[in-house]
Amino acid sequence: MSNLQLYLAVGLPIIAVLSLVISLVQISGLREDMRSQISAVREDVREIRSDIKLLTGEVYELMGQK
Repeated sequence: MSNLQLYLAVGLPIIAVLSLVISLVQISGLREDMRSQISAVREDVREIRSDIKLLTGEVYELMGQK
């Protein structure tokens, strides 16, 4: 076995595994970003719902005064 064959036999699998690990780390980071964005959207929706309930109550009060 020549040196080139040895380098290829050892080096190519190492490069493949490293590229897979890097890809998995990037995917994990993207998932965390998405989770934080989803939680922020959920919080915004909660605020909007509470504002709508408040405004709806005020409209009912105004309609009751007529």
